[in-house]
Amino acid sequence: MTDNPKLTNAILYVSGVTVTFDGFRALNQLSLFLEPGELRAIIGPNGAGKSTMMDVITGKTKPDCGDVLLHGRHDLTKLDEAAIAKLGVGRKFQRPTVFENHTVFENLELALAGDRRARFSLFAKLRPDQKARIESILDEIALTARANKLAGYLSHGQKQWLEIGMVLAQDPDVLLIDEPAAGMTDAETMQTAAMLKRISGGQRSVVVVEHDMEFVRALDCKVTALHEGSVLAEGTLDTVSANEAVIEVYLGR
Repeated sequence: MTDNPKLTNAILYVSGVTVTFDGFRALNQLSLFLEPGELRAIIGPNGAGKSTMMDVITGKTKPDCGDVLLHGRHDLTKLDEAAIAKLGVGRKFQRPTVFENHTVFENLELALAGDRRARFSLFAKLRPDQKARIESILDEIALTARANKLAGYLSHGQKQWLEIGMVLAQDPDVLLIDEPAAGMTDAETMQTAAMLKRISGGQRSVVVVEHDMEFVRALDCKVTALHEGSVLAEGTLDTVSANEAVIEVYLGR
């Protein structure tokens, strides 16, 4: 891959990023490139830099050095979290935070880009295109049948799906998802993998940080293994799993 973002189709370009906290190097010259429509899994032991990487991409943490470009032209290191979200970078944290006293439909209504004020969102009449957008997202996250149910009554896995839908409502070009399979049943885990494969594609790219190797295998995508803030190996899951360095530091012998 070229080091010049103008000569690559990468939707997200991370190059030479270093982050240090009180002498601890959380990221060490980290470089990775995400193509439009790509689904990518990020694996690695605790402390490998996975969360810090997402913090840098979303503007929560500023790097000591390095480049983070969106669409080859937006320098994310110079922008705050709100500006980066507006440009099309969405993030779903590991723990779902939905509005449990609102219905599934209302949660998505509150999340629609441009309708961030609860009073406006819930009392204004939805335009036909907004209603169609919510119905489309409900279909994508497999919650159409539960649209009018309170979110508090959803299973843990369904709450994860709803929060993914809430991020999708903001129409991101890049979606970062942190350990979506944690706490899910086996059936929900496989459904989630299928969902993320559907969601990625076209111009939307999805990055999934995950520890569950069966889930990563179900994603059937390129895998990046991190260790001590750098890329240790990259490729298919089989290629990465066979890498001696990855076996040594992460998968175990």
